[in-house]
Amino acid sequence: MGGEGRPPWWTSRVAEREVLLSLAATPGPLPAAVATRLAEGRDPASLLRAHSPDPAAAAAQLEGLGLRLLVPGDDDWPLTANPPDPPCAWLFVVGPAPPGASSSVAVVGGRRASPLRRAAARSLGAGLARAGWCVVSGGAVGVDAAAHAGALKAGGRTVVVLGCGLDVPYPRANTGLFARVRAAGGTLTSEHPPGTRPRAANFLPRNRLIAALCAAVVVVEAAEGSGSLSTARAAGSRGGGRVLVLPGAPWDPGAAGCNQLIRDGATLVRSLTDILEELGATVGDGPMAGARAWSGLDPPARSVLATLIDGQLMTPGRLAGATGLPPAALDTALLDLELAGLIRRTTAGVQAIDLPGRVAAPGRQVPDPGARGPPAVSSPAEVLECGRSGGDDGGDD
Repeated sequence: MGGEGRPPWWTSRVAEREVLLSLAATPGPLPAAVATRLAEGRDPASLLRAHSPDPAAAAAQLEGLGLRLLVPGDDDWPLTANPPDPPCAWLFVVGPAPPGASSSVAVVGGRRASPLRRAAARSLGAGLARAGWCVVSGGAVGVDAAAHAGALKAGGRTVVVLGCGLDVPYPRANTGLFARVRAAGGTLTSEHPPGTRPRAANFLPRNRLIAALCAAVVVVEAAEGSGSLSTARAAGSRGGGRVLVLPGAPWDPGAAGCNQLIRDGATLVRSLTDILEELGATVGDGPMAGARAWSGLDPPARSVLATLIDGQLMTPGRLAGATGLPPAALDTALLDLELAGLIRRTTAGVQAIDLPGRVAAPGRQVPDPGARGPPAVSSPAEVLECGRSGGDDGGDD
C-alpha cells in the first residue's frame, strides 16, 4: 500500500517518470499549479492522490489513443530554452514534438473576427510557412483556425495548442482541420490529460504555452479583454519574446486591443516583410516574399475596398458618401468586387470578406484618385504581401 493519500500501487521503487505519468493523468488541479509545486522542489510522489492511475494503465490509455507524454529532460522537450511562467511539467502530444521557439511563430486572434481579418490570418499563416516557420496557434474558430489552415495550404508545419484533452473534439467545427493537421505531419498538444473538458479556466494557462513555444506572437485581432492579449503579454514578459500586431481603425471594436498593444510598445505590422525582418529572417523575391500585385481592380473598386478594409458592414449610402463615387460607378465596383470574392452584399450592408494578393505596397496608400474615403494604410490589407491562400479556415461562419 502507498503512504497516506497515495494510491495503492505506489512504492518507493516506482521510477520518477512513471510517477509523473500518473500525476499528469490524474484529474484535479490545473497542470500549471502542479508544475509550480514541482518547480519549487516538491517530490512528485507527494503530489499523487488516492485516485491517481497506475502508470501502466495510464500508458496503455495513451497508446490506445495515439498519444505520448513529453516531460522536461526528454530530448525533444520543446520548452528547455524558453520555459513558460508558470512552468510546464509535461505535454501530451499527437504527432511529432513541437519544434520550439527558434523556428516557430504564433498567429492569434479572436473567435468572432471579421472575414477580412480571418483572411489576413490565413495569408500570414501561409506566408510564414513558405518562409520556413512553424505556425502555432490555439485551434479555436476564427483567427486561430485560419492561421492553421493557411500554413497547411502552403505545405508548412503547424502546432495546435489545446485547452482540453487531445481526445476531446473541441471545438467541433474544427475537428476536420485537426485531422488535416495530423495527416500533414503537424502537432496537437495539451497539458491536460485525456478526457479533460474545455473549461474556461484552462485557456489563459494554455495561452502562456503558445507564447513559450514561439519566437514571436502576431496578434491579428483582439477586442478589449480578448484572450489574445494574454498570449501577447506572456510573450512580452520574456526578454526575447516579440509581440507584433496588425493595427485597425479606432472605430473597429475588434482592433481595440490591437491598437492598445501598439500604443504599449508592440511592433506594428504592415506586411509579412515586417514580421520576417523583426525575426531577422532573409526577405527575398521568391514565393515567400509575396505575390504579384492584384491587377484586376480599377480605381473605383480599389476605393471601395479601401473603405471596407476594416471588415465593417457599410450600407451603400455610407459607401457612396465615403468614396465619392456616383451610384452607377459604385454599383459597378461592388459587382466587380463581389465577382472576385472580395466582398459580400447582404440586406444589412456590404462587407469585405477576403483580400487580393496585394492591395498596396507596404506603407503606401491604395491608388484612389478623387476618393474621400479613408486610406488603406495601417489596415489588415497591408499584411498580404504573402498573397491570397484561400481555403477553409475550419470556420465559424
